[in-house]
Amino acid sequence: QLGTFLRLHREWRFSGDDAFLRELWPAAVRSLEYAIVDWDRGENPGLLSGELHNTYDIEFHGTEPLANGMFIAALRAGARMAAHLGDAERAADWSSRADRASAAMDEVLWNGEYYRQVIDDVDAHRYQYGDGVLSDQLLGQFHARLNGLGDIVPADRVRSALGAIVAHNFRTDLTAHESTQRVYALNDEGGLLLASWPRGGRPAIPFVYSDEVWTGVEHQVATALVYAGLVDDAMLLERTLRSRYDGTVRNPWNEIECGNHYARSLASWGLLLAVSGAQWDAPTRTLSFDPVDDGVYLFTTDRAWGRAEVRGDELTLHVDGGRLDVDRLLLRGRPVADDRSLTTSPSDPIPQETP
Repeated sequence: QLGTFLRLHREWRFSGDDAFLRELWPAAVRSLEYAIVDWDRGENPGLLSGELHNTYDIEFHGTEPLANGMFIAALRAGARMAAHLGDAERAADWSSRADRASAAMDEVLWNGEYYRQVIDDVDAHRYQYGDGVLSDQLLGQFHARLNGLGDIVPADRVRSALGAIVAHNFRTDLTAHESTQRVYALNDEGGLLLASWPRGGRPAIPFVYSDEVWTGVEHQVATALVYAGLVDDAMLLERTLRSRYDGTVRNPWNEIECGNHYARSLASWGLLLAVSGAQWDAPTRTLSFDPVDDGVYLFTTDRAWGRAEVRGDELTLHVDGGRLDVDRLLLRGRPVADDRSLTTSPSDPIPQETP
């Protein structure tokens, strides 16, 4: 539900289609308000709690970071859309709720190293994770950064939690690893487990997929690592993943989860955006880049696609298709050239330089 709300923001922000947003807005408001009224009513004000359905086909009880990170990201996205539509009161309310949820998540769920599930008795319900390290604990952060919404929790917490995910859940060799569910990586292969319990406290019956390796989660974590500046860890995950799908024993074009060509693996697209820092904001006609290093990067807008070549403070755009219509062009947060409107179709390279 919260993911669908975030997708509305993503499609509107990329397309700039206000008619599309206005058509779906009443239902979207009801959806987010339902989450606030029905799930934000536990003993930790500001946080979602109760029976929280999730992508593992079960419900997490108590309160935990996967659902609440998505909640914070959805509130931030909702505030942006509400402000654009002129609903200042709703925008202010949702923005305030996002800030409160972020602070509460830090206060209640942070254990000094990573975010964990807070539940009275981890074995009172099947399929929980308690004090375990959940690889998806910052899924909301992944969505927020990809869609220009910033960090959902303090940056130092993000780096620590991501570091914990790699340190505790990554395996270079799975020969001795036991997985009673599906096996997507095995023997001398490496991969990122969905969860682990380095501090003990593994439930008697943890969530059913906890010992599995999912490429979609690996791509998601790697993307978040790049945004956090932990590029070496991101490349470790990606190189390990690609070595499993190098064409020797698996099809490089078919990353399997619960079936062939599984959709979650498309999280890999996030890496292209993370390494380039490319952001297209159609409502403001702003194209920005914040790459990890100099290089040539893919970019797409609502009407054009091409390559951005970054060399220090110089940015050269190569429009390979469509029509590029930009009012603001940013490199590492600074306007390039005279910040003039730029409209072009495929042609010679367009050089720009930050002042």
